Amino acid sequence: MKSTARNRNPRGEGSRLRDELVAAASRLLESLEGQESLSLRAVAREAGIAPQSVYLHFADRRELLTAVYAVRFTELRVALDTARHAAADTPGDRLNALCHAYVDYGVAHPGHYRVLFGTAGTPGWEPTADQLPGLPTFQLLVDDVTDCGATDPTSTALCLWSAMHGLITLHQDRPSFPWPPLDTLVDTMVRAHAS
Repeated sequence: MKSTARNRNPRGEGSRLRDELVAAASRLLESLEGQESLSLRAVAREAGIAPQSVYLHFADRRELLTAVYAVRFTELRVALDTARHAAADTPGDRLNALCHAYVDYGVAHPGHYRVLFGTAGTPGWEPTADQLPGLPTFQLLVDDVTDCGATDPTSTALCLWSAMHGLITLHQDRPSFPWPPLDTLVDTMVRAHAS
């Protein structure tokens, strides 16, 4: 989708362009084959600006990708946190709500989910452990598993995350398979890992 030229931001609102560039890059990543297909020139075209304007906000493609992942992980984290807080007071209910919200997000937003987990691990982009934008989101899962009394919360959380990711990916890639309702599968998965 090619955008038309955009109007300049009013004086003092130049940071809006940064947000527009992140949104443009995210849209492109949702439709392209991995982050290798993303160029700063394509992002500029999508945002309706001159290519050199991208460099006023991002030094390079890696910096732009990091911003995209940070925005999308924040979006996912808010969805998970909202579900956890809406759940009943028991740790098991909070964990179950988080897992349902995670799978719901992945199924409802396949493009965004693909941006988070289909491109972030591309060789040459992978940040160091202290720079991973998804760690605070993953920590929500570890915290809920810990509250459920798991003896090895990190390993249990990794198993749950792997299971949820597999469920989302397989459900998207194999829609003709006779899947039971996703809610049933998520409930079964949580019981299997958090009992």
